[in-house]
Amino acid sequence: MNKTIYFLIDCSGSMYGSRGDAVNTAMQKVVHEALPEIRSKKSDDLDLYFMALGFSDNGTGSNVIELMPKTALDDFNQWDNIDPETFSGGTPTGEAIQAVINDILGGTRGEPDKNAVSPAIILISDGLPNGEKPTYEEVLECAEKTSQNYQPAFRKALRVALGISVDEDGRESLKKFGSVSKKMADAGLKGYYDCSEEYVDEFVKILKSATIKASE
Repeated sequence: MNKTIYFLIDCSGSMYGSRGDAVNTAMQKVVHEALPEIRSKKSDDLDLYFMALGFSDNGTGSNVIELMPKTALDDFNQWDNIDPETFSGGTPTGEAIQAVINDILGGTRGEPDKNAVSPAIILISDGLPNGEKPTYEEVLECAEKTSQNYQPAFRKALRVALGISVDEDGRESLKKFGSVSKKMADAGLKGYYDCSEEYVDEFVKILKSATIKASE
């Protein structure tokens, strides 16, 4: 069996500075603190992969960029900090989620892997989505059975949103993304967390915990 944990990281202009620094710090801690625990607990029959995508509509080309290619657990041993200049433009969250759905479904790599278990998606953002190709709401409909674009694999995915210094509107929007199974909820995982760049240790703790639980 194999499973992919996707990190979707908001690289819009409002993430520039301390928020972007907090994300890089948290990801570094995940590599050095969470991965050893995951390696020690992972079952032998599960192949675990990680992939990180950044999203912003800064007018330089694709609104979704590959921050880290899909990497096997044993090869994921460092995090290359996101260049501060990457943080610019708006917040096309819908496009980023669609990119993950495309990857889950096979995309340009062919048919979906029949040996794959439901993936996990960790979304980190500081505000309301504003992209339109597709919109955030349109993509979330892929998890609804009544939608023409319904995708069972996306519906079954473990989805966790981390709102970093968001206002109330941003918080309510990101909460719509979260979806955890009863098993994960019983283990203490939630679909949404409030984080802050002022309290990096708290942010690191939440992201590390979410990553460990997502790997189970």
